Amino acid sequence: MPISLELGEPDQSFYNLWKEECEELWEEEDELWGDEDVEEELSLRHPGFNKWTVQQAAAGGDLIRAKDKNFYCLEVQVHFTGELVDGTQFVSSRENDIPERFILGQEDVMHGFNLAVSSMQPGEKAIFTIPPALTMTKAGSPASIPSNIPPNQTLRFEIELIAMFTVIDIFEDEGILKKIVKNAESDREQSHSSDFVFVKYNACLMDGTSVSKSEGVEFRLTDGFFCPAFAHAVHTMKEGEEAVLIVKPKYAFGEQGRPSQGEETAVPPDATLYVHLQFVCWIRQIGEDQGIAKKTLSIGNSQRIHTQSQAVVKVRLLGKLQDGTVFDHRGHDDGEPFEFVVDEGQVIDGLDESVMTMEEGEVAEFTIPPQHAFDAVGSDQHQFPFVPRNATVVYKIELLSVVNEKHPLYIPSRSEIVEYASRKEKEGDIYFNLGKHLRAHRRYFKARQIIAYSRFGVRSGEFNLIKLLSIPTSEIDAQLEEMWISSTFKAAKCAIQLGCCKQASDYYGEVLNYDAANVQAQQQQKLLQEFPDGSSRDPDAMQRGFERFPPEYESELQLNATVSAAAFSPRRKGKHSYRGGVFYIPDVQANSSQPASTPSTAPSTPNPTTPPTNALATGTSGTPSGSAAQSSSGTINTNRGFLFRCFGPSPTN
Repeated sequence: MPISLELGEPDQSFYNLWKEECEELWEEEDELWGDEDVEEELSLRHPGFNKWTVQQAAAGGDLIRAKDKNFYCLEVQVHFTGELVDGTQFVSSRENDIPERFILGQEDVMHGFNLAVSSMQPGEKAIFTIPPALTMTKAGSPASIPSNIPPNQTLRFEIELIAMFTVIDIFEDEGILKKIVKNAESDREQSHSSDFVFVKYNACLMDGTSVSKSEGVEFRLTDGFFCPAFAHAVHTMKEGEEAVLIVKPKYAFGEQGRPSQGEETAVPPDATLYVHLQFVCWIRQIGEDQGIAKKTLSIGNSQRIHTQSQAVVKVRLLGKLQDGTVFDHRGHDDGEPFEFVVDEGQVIDGLDESVMTMEEGEVAEFTIPPQHAFDAVGSDQHQFPFVPRNATVVYKIELLSVVNEKHPLYIPSRSEIVEYASRKEKEGDIYFNLGKHLRAHRRYFKARQIIAYSRFGVRSGEFNLIKLLSIPTSEIDAQLEEMWISSTFKAAKCAIQLGCCKQASDYYGEVLNYDAANVQAQQQQKLLQEFPDGSSRDPDAMQRGFERFPPEYESELQLNATVSAAAFSPRRKGKHSYRGGVFYIPDVQANSSQPASTPSTAPSTPNPTTPPTNALATGTSGTPSGSAAQSSSGTINTNRGFLFRCFGPSPTN
């Protein structure tokens, strides 16, 4: 299909981009590459190299910068069509409707094509005219790809940047390269107090032979697993992230290799491994004594509704003993979900604590020890008479829906706030007298937060996010002040009973910040200085149960969160080690059921005429790093082999 010629005026911003780059960046370029090379780049900025944007980049893509920590290079996935100015088509990836992947940074590419792709963001489609001076490689040699181009011809390309992948050099020695093939959600954790992780993986040799794989394995980071690269890679990942690793022998099995183990194939000496690694989740320790182990099997839906204390939830439960015996399948029998109110004692404590760590749509597995299961209450009270005493149980929970209590921002009157806070404080008193100090603390915490986060309890001079939402507020009055102080004192007493002396001291400090002359707070805080904080509980357990702001307000609080990307600067060479060399990786499937039946080995010396398999093509279908669109085909063509160079002149010898 011919490229449309009704384009109008070219994008002036494309021509001006070089001039708009900050002076600091040019100074860095000058220092890195030398005066002559920078002047050469300046000389190439002429109107003959033009761009027309025909489709804007999709919103929400990641901003990828070459200056990010341990950045190594980028890989792109594109569709393109190339024509001469008379309309003669000479190349197109759309003939077979198979997008192609390339590395930004290899050595033998038409310079103008590289500059064009480097100016784009994922999801963008644009048309470029490339003048004859830019149809050679950066070194001035005829470009290997595309071929059959007459000399001194202006070319026209329509390019769609479908996806972009980041490659990280974990130790900056090219020993472990990590290509991110699926990004984690932005709020997923990269570090956690837990040292245990749950991953899925498939490790292959160059020819595609799988040497080890698992649909789910737990291990401790300090102990490592399979080979040294695993723990190092997971340390750089977030939950939900997927990556392909290129692992050199020194981070794999070195000169000795690894003999076959059971059904797993041997790893030859000095073998490079190629690993598809999915970081599923941290194995969290939750609950009053961190005795419950949580493993997330599937993250929640896009609504991100977190379960709060006293929420009404609908779930599907599958409870098993450690020998696999199923004793609880509520929500599965008749198709109707099991419904209960969280943190009200309607289920065993372990289920209450577990569900309060989940969000709507999530599926997770919890290992619950006896003291949080049926040890204290007896299983017969929950219709499970054959669960033995002192039994650890395993629950798989699917959280179908969550209805949290009304947030104080939605409570229109002061009288309702007073009634709401008073009710929570009284509930806390009941649980405190029953010795349920964690549950009591959550009620007191709610009572004080209901006042603090209402429009009627804003304390003078306090920085309050409610004001950022432009919600009309009133200063705290004497009655609300008294209720807030009372709930804070009671929350401190619960914290002491739970062994959290530091938290209790912080509560008394809050009272003193508001009323410096409060003698009781002064005395209690002084006494607590003599007692070390001996708590080893789940750090979120005490505050679990109250949402600072309803989800619909989150977007309003993302002030200045959107950053516009400068089209060229993310692609510029920084001081990373990649300088255009060729490296290879075969397709690594996440769920390969058997070793590759027809191995394909990349040649030891790259041939520009018949390019080998693309270095980073994986055939995976996960959401790519920075991707704004997905291919309609699951097949990736790696035969054509456009090899792109990052922005910036070649380094001087």
